[in-house]
Amino acid sequence: MRNNIGATDKTIRVAIALTTSIFVFSRFITGPVALAGFLLALGLVITCFKGICPFYRIFRINTNKNLNDKARIYERNETLFKNYLKNYNERYSGIEKEFK
Repeated sequence: MRNNIGATDKTIRVAIALTTSIFVFSRFITGPVALAGFLLALGLVITCFKGICPFYRIFRINTNKNLNDKARIYERNETLFKNYLKNYNERYSGIEKEFK
């Protein structure tokens, strides 16, 4: 699986997890809300370290701006364009002679 969480997203997730954990452990929030907050913080930290968010995968969101991904897309587009030109030249190379 490829990472879909970028550096800024990871920073925001850690900040939210820390803030929520501080509220829970200082007993600022208690009861079921505290448990939900703790589970939320735990989930944010786990997805941060793994680099993969299952909800992002479902909704096809990707905040990871990896340069290798951009290079791979560029190489793919360049290859597709070269193949198109090659096929075009093979198909229409005899047309020039007909009109001369």
